[in-house]
Amino acid sequence: MAKKKKGEAVSATDGVLTVKRLDSILAALQNLLIVQGHGAGMTKAQVRTAAKMAMNTVGKVWKPLEKARKAREKKETKAKGG
Repeated sequence: MAKKKKGEAVSATDGVLTVKRLDSILAALQNLLIVQGHGAGMTKAQVRTAAKMAMNTVGKVWKPLEKARKAREKKETKAKGG
């Protein structure tokens, strides 16, 4: 149990909230790793291995990134007159 400071209440649920908060931080960092890996030219499999995540989890973030990249490339090609 956490140490109680003067005037501070500590309950058994404080540990549960901390774990949920840490899980949220971990998920955000994993998503950032996927985005950075995509931008660096890594493959989905390489990012999955580096992040130690399931392929479907990587795919949820990867798919919109690929869609945006393809749309941007199409727009650039059209602007060049291709």
